[in-house]
Amino acid sequence: MTGAAEKRLLVVSHPCVVPENQSVYLELRKIGWDVSVVVPRSWPSEYATASSSPASLPGFEDALVPLAVALAGREQRYFHLANPVPLIKAYRPDVIFIEQEPFSVSGFQWGMAAVRAGVPFGLQSAETLDRQFPRPARMIRSWTLPRARFIAARSPTAAGLVERWGAKGRVAFVPHAVPGWGDVQPKANGVFTVGFAGRLTSEKGVLDLIEAVRLIGGHTRLLLVGAGPLHDHIDRMRSDGMQLEIRSGVLHHQMAEAYSQMDVLVLPSRTTRRWAEQFGRVLAEALWCRVPVVGSDSGEIPWLISTTRGGVVYPEGDSRALADTLVDLRESPDKRRQLGKTGREAVGRLFSTEAAARTLDEALNAA
Repeated sequence: MTGAAEKRLLVVSHPCVVPENQSVYLELRKIGWDVSVVVPRSWPSEYATASSSPASLPGFEDALVPLAVALAGREQRYFHLANPVPLIKAYRPDVIFIEQEPFSVSGFQWGMAAVRAGVPFGLQSAETLDRQFPRPARMIRSWTLPRARFIAARSPTAAGLVERWGAKGRVAFVPHAVPGWGDVQPKANGVFTVGFAGRLTSEKGVLDLIEAVRLIGGHTRLLLVGAGPLHDHIDRMRSDGMQLEIRSGVLHHQMAEAYSQMDVLVLPSRTTRRWAEQFGRVLAEALWCRVPVVGSDSGEIPWLISTTRGGVVYPEGDSRALADTLVDLRESPDKRRQLGKTGREAVGRLFSTEAAARTLDEALNAA
């Protein structure tokens, strides 16, 4: 979709290697933006052990611009090997959206290129901890924030942080969008299934979840969708008699099917010195599939659950409290259905592709 009257947007986004993450930009095309998206040629998958090559949504094939990067998978440190300035001049965008944190290397790389090319740019912010950053990250942040025309904040805490850190442009709440999956119906299989989706790491609290399910006892199955350093350690726990399944080859477009096999999704994240849970996208995705959620009180999890009213929050690290919450939901199918229904309605209203595109469109136009 091109035309002289269209506004031209250049996006720099490693998440857009995955087609589902392109939906907001496809929606922007529908409302009058000529969009091109720079993506890495390869990027590690969150749910699988292999890396992903760029793939596109139907109708978005001509939008992707794959470029080689160094340090693929390291979100804040990766950078593009090509000089961005000639590409910016070739695409002649009216505005550039760098879907990176203000302290990231690629945000600095493309922000400098945008300034040199005379094009306004914006950044995203999902960070929820006002922690002590390394000096290079602080220097990058002090350069990017005063020059960015807008910041797409992914949560209220993220918005407050970038304002305190020195943002001069407009700070807009632009949530992550839930993929436009169709009408997903839960598939009960007779065994109460507790689900988890994401990296199998200690900070994601997956060992707390396993302990909680062990405390519950029988009549409960645990489905872990993801990959990570704890995979082999968790896999050895099968010998304990727990009904435990790990799926590590699931692609993002297959996640709706995975969610549909869960009676509840748990995000048991643990806050560390360097990280707290940010948007918690898997919570919104599960609710879109009418699956109620349980989350620890790390980072923005309580905000998302209270906003959608689709689940329950428990104290992080407290496996007994998590077990008690899961038992209550296991014994209350009507409560699970109501939480799933309420959450689905809220996610459709607040975190749909259309809602995210509308707020991003406003920020882009202001820039």
